[in-house]
Amino acid sequence: MNRKNFWLGFVAALAFGVVGCGDDSGSGGTGGTGGMPMGTANVTAVHLAPEVPSAESTAVALFVNGEEQTALGTLEYSQSTGKIPFPAGTYDIGIGLPGDDAPLLQLDDVALADGDDLVVVAYRTNGELPVNVFVFANNTEGLASGEGRVFVGHGANDSALDPVDISLGEEPDCSTLIPGFVFGTTAPADGLDLAEGTYQIGFDLTPDDMNDCADFGPVGVPVTRNVVSILIAVDEDTTDTSEDMNALNPELWAIIPDAEDPQPIRTIQTTP
Repeated sequence: MNRKNFWLGFVAALAFGVVGCGDDSGSGGTGGTGGMPMGTANVTAVHLAPEVPSAESTAVALFVNGEEQTALGTLEYSQSTGKIPFPAGTYDIGIGLPGDDAPLLQLDDVALADGDDLVVVAYRTNGELPVNVFVFANNTEGLASGEGRVFVGHGANDSALDPVDISLGEEPDCSTLIPGFVFGTTAPADGLDLAEGTYQIGFDLTPDDMNDCADFGPVGVPVTRNVVSILIAVDEDTTDTSEDMNALNPELWAIIPDAEDPQPIRTIQTTP
């Protein structure tokens, strides 16, 4: 299923009420009297969890209120849905294996108000359930003219990358953008507002060596004015390689709004 049909399929699913829009209580996708939704929120789902569910197949299904949305098809590693419109309300949103009766991972009671715009990013963990999610608010309130807002998520599950400093700049003029960045966290809390432009960003694995420059990278990451850009660190080598830096395969993915192509942009894949 291509991205256009994926998006249209979700709209059709909403129209036919498969996400529980008939509840008059204000939950399950309704808000107000008579079960009529009051406004619309958007949710973008992005799959950035390598080898989830398996190395052979990374296809996952989306679940809403505990039910697989079969009209959507599946989402594979590196794919995103674009903006999915939800009637304002409260939902349980999850991901799982296609054909299963219930999701593997679910966000319960997600309250979506009119105008909300969320980006949900799946990343790989080392736990028994090898997937978790970051949730970002695509909100530009208070953003100065000519600036863009940036969030970073650490989804690179290797002990050699936990923690890591995010480096800004190129040799010899480097600085630390995010120090001690811990796996499974996001930063900064309210986003980093930067002037529009291209920034050289990489991974500094040796923060104590008095050199703030990157061991991996840097690569040019675009910051676009008046939009939120999300950077996700990923390690595509799913084995722990803490004893061998050369075996690491860290990447930085950029999720940048694009009316023509909602797919994430891979911005880094390099070796030290």
